[in-house]
Amino acid sequence: MIIRDNCFLSKIQYLSYFVIRAFFIAVLCLLSVFILLLLLYFGDLFLNVKSGNYSSPLFNGYVVVSQSMVPTININDAIVVKREKDKDYFIGDIISFFSTEYDEKGMVITHRIVDKQVIDSNLSNYTTKGDNNALPDRRSVSSKSVYGKVLFIIPKLGYVQQFLSIPKNFILCILIPSFGILVYDCLRIIFAFQKSKINS
Repeated sequence: MIIRDNCFLSKIQYLSYFVIRAFFIAVLCLLSVFILLLLLYFGDLFLNVKSGNYSSPLFNGYVVVSQSMVPTININDAIVVKREKDKDYFIGDIISFFSTEYDEKGMVITHRIVDKQVIDSNLSNYTTKGDNNALPDRRSVSSKSVYGKVLFIIPKLGYVQQFLSIPKNFILCILIPSFGILVYDCLRIIFAFQKSKINS
């Protein structure tokens, strides 16, 4: 009976150790990426301000909240954009920009470039269109209003942001791993106690 209990406890201990270890490795990787992005963000911001260049950050991230780019980008997908020089934006690129449309003024819009008109070496106007829209956007977008080109899409990450934006959910995400560690430690103590009983 004791041997069977020990086998059962050993399996639970191994499983809990594996789950907790995998969780912490995932958290560590996410934290490392987050710190790296922060360093790039603030490093680029510092260098720009120091040189008197007040352009948008080198990298930025947004959560998409409209259907205008479906199926390429869906609602609650997260995107990471990278600032490029004007000459590096081409027809077919998906860009994020500051909208001057009357009903969307001040919003960050992510649409595809369907036409480009070069004004000079540092300035262009872009005609943009959502993949899911029938017509192009009414107003052209100046390259000065462009935040960057979409580098990659992270599907459904917006749901995580929505979940964590609620304080009780954020606290829950802290309590569950803490509870897991507590259970793991209790099982380890029980297992050690059972082992000492067998040896004695």
